[in-house]
Amino acid sequence: MTKARQQTGAAGEQIACNFLQEQGYRIIERNHRSRLGELDIIAAYSEFLVFCEVKTRRGSSGPHPSLSVTAKKIGKLRKLGELYLSRKHLTYLQPRFDVIAVQLVDGKPPNIDHFINAF
Repeated sequence: MTKARQQTGAAGEQIACNFLQEQGYRIIERNHRSRLGELDIIAAYSEFLVFCEVKTRRGSSGPHPSLSVTAKKIGKLRKLGELYLSRKHLTYLQPRFDVIAVQLVDGKPPNIDHFINAF
């Protein structure tokens, strides 16, 4: 992965965290890594433990960022979520998987699409 792509991803995740906090979410963890992969954002909201996948793109051309969350990626995220729940013993919260798509266009505020309970 190039440095520019890493910076774009990090910027999108920060924008997503700010957005979630403005909506009343409490960020528990960011970039949680395990042997299976990484969860971008883990947040608490009401009775939910929200596993949030963030996809960020620069520019307005090309496919919507959310379209890069494939069936294979969904399966991996579900396994990561199950592993996290079992390790942290968070049985009192209902797990939920969201996707936040961030589009960055120079000179404009970021476009943020939040897909709640996406899968």
